[in-house]
Amino acid sequence: MNVLTWLLTSQKKLVRSFTPKLDVELLLCFVLKISKEKLFLKQNKIIHENDLYILNTFLRRRILGEPVAYILQKKEFWSLPLFVSRHVLVPRPDTEILVEQVLLKVSSVCKNILELGTGSGAISLALASEFPKCKITGTDISLPSLSIARYNAIQLNIKNIKFIYSDWFSNVPVKRFHIIVSNPPYLSEDDLSLASSRDLFFEPRHALVSGKHGIECIQYIIENSFRYFISSGWLYIEHCHKQALKVKILFQKNFYTKVSSVMDYSNRNRVTFGYLNK
Repeated sequence: MNVLTWLLTSQKKLVRSFTPKLDVELLLCFVLKISKEKLFLKQNKIIHENDLYILNTFLRRRILGEPVAYILQKKEFWSLPLFVSRHVLVPRPDTEILVEQVLLKVSSVCKNILELGTGSGAISLALASEFPKCKITGTDISLPSLSIARYNAIQLNIKNIKFIYSDWFSNVPVKRFHIIVSNPPYLSEDDLSLASSRDLFFEPRHALVSGKHGIECIQYIIENSFRYFISSGWLYIEHCHKQALKVKILFQKNFYTKVSSVMDYSNRNRVTFGYLNK
């Protein structure tokens, strides 16, 4: 079987994927160790038997709904190649908006940044790579997640960062940070059961579900963050677009000012931030 035939037949089998063409191209590029550009120049190339076996194994996993990132064990975020596994969420493009907004506030004064629930380390590593003079601390309650985040930092040779075990703020030093950022779990139990994407069922539940209402983790972070700012500081939260108004109200009830929400690539409110002056 040649490359073009495998691409066309495999694409038709991914009936539940939103991106079947991209999925099979990524699998092919990975197994054949070629770039996407070269893929189109090798459409008549015969796929060797061993490679074909691996491709079909990967394809079956994708048909079942497993994210391509888990199959290939890699995902690019902020142009950084990250190792990922089922212990961490797959970094989403919309989360780059969270990074963009934080970068707008980083200055020579704002040097210490805390990320709560770091997962693969994507957000912390993106911030650390952009501002090597800043000190970034990423936390997570999952030891496997912390191992992955540390591995990614080593692979990327990013040194102005550390990852610590912490249940939100439990092991975080007080009065230390200028900026706090988090993409916490924000789905409710019902949200997860009604989710149309099967990809979610392969991702770690503790990183997806917040509680009965989906807002619990966000509320906890907003209500307790004031203790960890050096003096004044900015808090950034990623959330479900349906939660934007509730999140804004929580910011305001906890004495944050300059509260604002930013839309994602689908024009839905995705990130809310505010300023606290103690």
